[in-house]
Amino acid sequence: LVNSSVPLSHSKHKFFLEILYYSMEPKDKESVKEDLVTTKPTLLNVMCSICFDFYENNDQIFSTTCGHIFHKKCLYIALKNSKTCPECRRPSGSNRVHPIFLNFGERTEMDLKWNESNASDAYANIPIWTPIYGLEWNGSQRVPQPPPEPDEAIQAGTDSEGNPTYVARVYFQDDLLPAGYVPSKGVAYASHGCHGYTLSENIELLNNFKHQWVADSNGHVPEGAVVGGYSETEEDLYIARAQYNDKILLGKVHPSHRVMYMPYNGIEVHTTEYEVLVQEKVTVQSVGETNNEA
Repeated sequence: LVNSSVPLSHSKHKFFLEILYYSMEPKDKESVKEDLVTTKPTLLNVMCSICFDFYENNDQIFSTTCGHIFHKKCLYIALKNSKTCPECRRPSGSNRVHPIFLNFGERTEMDLKWNESNASDAYANIPIWTPIYGLEWNGSQRVPQPPPEPDEAIQAGTDSEGNPTYVARVYFQDDLLPAGYVPSKGVAYASHGCHGYTLSENIELLNNFKHQWVADSNGHVPEGAVVGGYSETEEDLYIARAQYNDKILLGKVHPSHRVMYMPYNGIEVHTTEYEVLVQEKVTVQSVGETNNEA
């Protein structure tokens, strides 16, 4: 099964041990069981798609904005040759990646308490951005898409023609812009530099978590405001909506400009009064604490 003359990394050694273990008769498994168990906490059975080696507990692991993970060294070498994700080829650069920290250890008492509490519910109600794939062309237009399920997106307004829009964001030039996704057109609308843009690439949809819309003005945002992107100067942009010509439009609060911007018929319009998307706080309480109070 394994050529012993060829040195194996720790992770590949563990991989071959597992193959050997599960292919053996029950009476013969004890010979490799101890080695397999002692290596378990140091290996995660997830592989870097660049070097094809399994991640180990001392590896530096980085993620792209589209969610794919690689060894840091592998990813940075790949990004020197192409400013796209090595996995899905979405636009990416060294300024759009970040480290992630994976737990290679055994489950602890704290993990068990987490499962017995409503903390998992709190985790489920956080903003999550999901890339939209499969948008196809029909001549010069995008193919209409079915509306998202209620838990998949936040419907919060319309476009200038009255079509329902959903909270989204798009990568455009050096900015990440809050946008309004229109499934019936397969596009998203965003504003930038005095213009309104119709975009059909690099769209990410925001899930429907526990939220509320809070009124604010003059570039201010309330506590818990959801960041929907950033400007080319690395300033946070916040998701907001406002009324314009009898339509509720999605857009961005640009704090240093003291206004909210939104796209409308190919131009960028603005207002000083708007509603900001805010994440609701979820109280985390363990089952034991609940029973004690009862």
